[in-house]
Amino acid sequence: MMSAPRRVKIPACALVGVIASIDELRLATRMRAPPDLFELRLDHLPNLRESQLLKLRRPLIITTRHPAEGGEKVRSARRDLLLKFLPRAKFVDVELRSLHELGTVWDEARRMRVGRICSFHDFKRTPQPAVLHKKLLRARKAGADVFKVVTRAEDFRDLLTLFELLWNELAGMRLCVMATGKFGPISRLFFRDAGSSLIYAPLRHPLHHGQLTFQELRGQRDF
Repeated sequence: MMSAPRRVKIPACALVGVIASIDELRLATRMRAPPDLFELRLDHLPNLRESQLLKLRRPLIITTRHPAEGGEKVRSARRDLLLKFLPRAKFVDVELRSLHELGTVWDEARRMRVGRICSFHDFKRTPQPAVLHKKLLRARKAGADVFKVVTRAEDFRDLLTLFELLWNELAGMRLCVMATGKFGPISRLFFRDAGSSLIYAPLRHPLHHGQLTFQELRGQRDF
């Protein structure tokens, strides 16, 4: 039987800078005012060495995104990449679809007291509210500290669906909710104030339409 998720201390709304290239990694080591956390997209950095992380001055989220959810295919096993960098991580992000495949990582993170983010990404559409609710329940049952949802929002109804998920479910667990597509930029500003625990921004190069870069987000008031 799964134990209740542990509360991991993070800011009320943490800004996450996404590192998906060596160029962005170099930039991250030189930043005078870095974000609250960095996310290492290990599927984009399969040959990364631990020594290259020594100059990063913020906690790390590590992930190797599944190809069906926007990840790059890697020769190394995703499990091995995550286990390699798990000792350096504050959080590990595992997709809901990958909890069985990466169960070793999920369990080891719990043993090491590394925060666990369970994520769901749909870059084609925003599913119906009932579908998102079921996924949240599965993430909660698995013991996730944070449930992360990113979907494509091309009309106001999509944005409202994501907002309602955040607003209605926030009392039950920590949530990270964002959109890509037409309403991607506004979601990253609006949901910050609505209670999303994490807001992500690529340090230099957007990976999906509707993402704001770190510089663009920092240019907004109070971010």
